[in-house]
Amino acid sequence: MGLYQGCIFWSSSVSLVDGRIEETHTLQEAQAADFHHTFYFSPEQASKIDDGECGFFWITEDGEVGAEWRESLGRDIIGSIREQITVIEWRESMGNKAYQNEQEREREDMTGFEKFQQKIKEGILAYLPKEYRNATVNIVHVPRNNDREQVAMVIKKEGQGLPAKVYLEEYYTRFPDWVSDKTILRTIAGDYLAEETEMKWKAEMVEAVKDFDSVKGNIRVQVVNKDMNRENLRGYPHKEVEGTDLVAVFRVMLYKDGEERAAVLVTDKTMKDWDMDVDSLYETALKNTAAQAPAQINSMMSLFFDSMEPLEPKEVFRNEGLYILSNPQKDYGAAVMLYPGLLQSIAEATQSSFYILPSSIHEVMLMKEGNGMDAKELQGMVMDINQREVAPQEVLSNKVYFYDGKEQKISLALSPEETRELAGNMKMAAAGYEGMETESMEEEMER
Repeated sequence: MGLYQGCIFWSSSVSLVDGRIEETHTLQEAQAADFHHTFYFSPEQASKIDDGECGFFWITEDGEVGAEWRESLGRDIIGSIREQITVIEWRESMGNKAYQNEQEREREDMTGFEKFQQKIKEGILAYLPKEYRNATVNIVHVPRNNDREQVAMVIKKEGQGLPAKVYLEEYYTRFPDWVSDKTILRTIAGDYLAEETEMKWKAEMVEAVKDFDSVKGNIRVQVVNKDMNRENLRGYPHKEVEGTDLVAVFRVMLYKDGEERAAVLVTDKTMKDWDMDVDSLYETALKNTAAQAPAQINSMMSLFFDSMEPLEPKEVFRNEGLYILSNPQKDYGAAVMLYPGLLQSIAEATQSSFYILPSSIHEVMLMKEGNGMDAKELQGMVMDINQREVAPQEVLSNKVYFYDGKEQKISLALSPEETRELAGNMKMAAAGYEGMETESMEEEMER
């Protein structure tokens, strides 16, 4: 098998102009189509292969690029292919009947993940340079948003400063059981060495953060849930967002070669070293964030037509349904709801009050009041989507907010009592009891 951009494949098309891989497919896909490329490649790619614009190749059982199908691809094209892929070794059991009927590994089986961690810890040093032979390998738990954790591997050499880390969940998900340990360990070792080359720069950046004047333009605000981050918020300055269950925290963006490469949360100690208070820090961060990641509004329907042309405030709510509020980067975009005057500008331009649905830490959604769903239905929808479809560390809130254009303020759409009742009804419904009916996000988008 081959590995290309994190995806395992068996056959692929390649441009005969520049040698770039264009479309990949697994062995199972090819088998299901009885190995007829026109049945499992997209029509566009199949046409390119037939017309000679693209070549066809596959990975042989001995790890070579098989290209002698209609005509030779040539040395340069095959060389380009080899530069873009990693060859995945076959296990002996891969071709047997058990593999042909194998179902996807149950990712929730933490026993399996724990075995995976142990395998990495015990075997990784053999795939690193000699200077790592006496290093210590540790598996650590790194705090993440919503008091969640990620599992990382760190390797400490004698006399080394801050070590690099790679997160293991990604590799556990990426590689099926039949991929050889050698391939997995070799891949992780390569990524670890690449991460280590960044550590000197990161150490320099950590020192630079101590100088407020050098980083004040890179401080940004992020919104997270107050109740879901009680542990994480200890030792970090934060400001409550009035009328919600959210707080604003602060990140310093780190740049390399003109690109954002990392970010660090501002600690209480850092704020003290800067001789700043929370309100001043909030004002600086919010100003930077609004300038560097401006608000962007899109209709939900634009997702289906592959059009992300932003809307002006006066264009919001012209049609029924949900509207997406984020930033152009779609990165921690829920913070745009804090931008001074933004929510009021929408209310005034549309002569409407509206609900704010916390979709994730990256975006929120807006729905006009009286648009067919009440607050309880909307909050039930948010709770359901958060549980089923949003990554736990990216959940913003299970509560819906209401922006009153006349009062010019935001508040919780339901009272605490109503929220507890709703949560109880949803638990009963999940257990098989009749308690409530919740319209799913898909049904709302359809409607």
